[in-house]
Amino acid sequence: MRTFLAILLLAGLTGLAGCAQPAASPAPAPVPTRSSGPPDMPTDRIKPPGFVVGTVTAGGSGPCYELSTDDGTRYALHASDGTKLVKGARMRVTIKPAVARIWCGPGKLVEMTAAEPLR
Repeated sequence: MRTFLAILLLAGLTGLAGCAQPAASPAPAPVPTRSSGPPDMPTDRIKPPGFVVGTVTAGGSGPCYELSTDDGTRYALHASDGTKLVKGARMRVTIKPAVARIWCGPGKLVEMTAAEPLR
C-alpha cells in the first residue's frame, strides 16, 4: 500500500511539476497608434472639387467630353446629366475625381459637376 501511495504521490507531483511553471503566453497584440488626423483611407485621397479653365476639344451632350487647358493638360470629362458643351468654347469646369471607370478619350479622367462659359 505504501508503494502504491508513493507512486500515486510521485505521479501527482510530476503532473503538478508541469503546472508549477507558467505557460509561455503569446506576445500581446500591438496596440494601433493613432496619428493626429483620421486614418488614411482610399477616400481620403480624393481631393475636394476644383475647377479648370480651358477650351472644349470634344463637345456634345455627353456623357463624355474633352477639354484642354492653356498649359496643355488634357481632361477627359464625364457627366451623365446631359450638359451640352460646344467644341471650341472656353469654359470654366468644376471637376472632381471620377468614380466611374469609363473611357472618355485621352487625358485625365474626371467627373464634371458644373460648367460655365467664359467670355
